[in-house]
Amino acid sequence: MARKAKKASAGKKSRKPAAVKGRGKAKAAKASKAAAPARDALDDMIDAAAKALSLKCNPAWMPSIKANLQVILRQAALVDAFALPDELEPAPVFEA
Repeated sequence: MARKAKKASAGKKSRKPAAVKGRGKAKAAKASKAAAPARDALDDMIDAAAKALSLKCNPAWMPSIKANLQVILRQAALVDAFALPDELEPAPVFEA
């Protein structure tokens, strides 16, 4: 008879007490907080620019905004690093 009871319960999932279930959620919450990227000066710059321009940014867009701004700043650094002689004249303006 004991064998029948074991076989019957073998296919069923065991139920954990509510206190044990809650611990898994707390660990998952801690893991998600730890997985969140750390804020840096670029994040602060994006927030300040959005506030100055009265823009509402969806938090889901932040990684894309940050990546785009990083590319723009790298390109600006390349332009800034290109040295021009002081004797250089500006290009003439042609009008049609």
